[in-house]
Amino acid sequence: MHRGDLVIFGGTTESRQLAEFCARTRIRVLVCVATDLGEQTATGLPGVSYRVGRLDRAGVAALLAEAAPRMVVDATHPYASAVTSNVAAACADLGLAYLRVRRPESEVALGDGAQRFADLAALVEWLNQRDSIIFATTGAKEAAALTGVNGYQDRIILRVLPVPKGIQACLDLGYPSTHLVAMRGPFGRELNAAMFRHYAAKILVSKDSGEPGGFADKLAAAEDCGMACAVLARPADLDGVGVDAAQRIIAKVVRGG
Repeated sequence: MHRGDLVIFGGTTESRQLAEFCARTRIRVLVCVATDLGEQTATGLPGVSYRVGRLDRAGVAALLAEAAPRMVVDATHPYASAVTSNVAAACADLGLAYLRVRRPESEVALGDGAQRFADLAALVEWLNQRDSIIFATTGAKEAAALTGVNGYQDRIILRVLPVPKGIQACLDLGYPSTHLVAMRGPFGRELNAAMFRHYAAKILVSKDSGEPGGFADKLAAAEDCGMACAVLARPADLDGVGVDAAQRIIAKVVRGG
């Protein structure tokens, strides 16, 4: 087990930026990511080590109890609510300093053809009132819920990360391999539009992944293609700070300034 000043749960742009900050300021850090792709976001940084693999609540608690860091930073994806809950609970139980890094929501306004949904159940119900081809960029984790869409095997194109386990999970759910786009983003406006047109998609399903996730470019591409947009709202996450504020807090806690 890597013993350092800090443990970061990440695999995001924000966790990479914080790992780079720690390397520059000689803060030893263990970055926990779910997949190998997360580890590849920042490799070879001095004083930064990685743990790859998903953890349940007990696993998070065991890891933090052994690592005993001065601070724990949750820089996971805005929609990784289960991980956030597990990390916060473990820190509270162990009496560890906890900091949530929150990605700002996109400031782009939703057009007339777009609307937000509080949860996947409401989004699926809305999709079932339509019969068009759907291009879903919500990833493999939401693939099971989207099987509730009528004719999902014919109607839904899924864009997922190129991770074998996630791809296989989608295949096991009955999605045809020809309906899986395994690529790592973010994607620009033109490439998004090219994909949407290739599959003749008329509905975009997306999370509000903010600027790092290319959310504005997805919406713009969908508008270019005359598509309707269904946006899954973020889980309630009112607390948290941005990357710049997190760097100041980390320096103060770990270095005393």
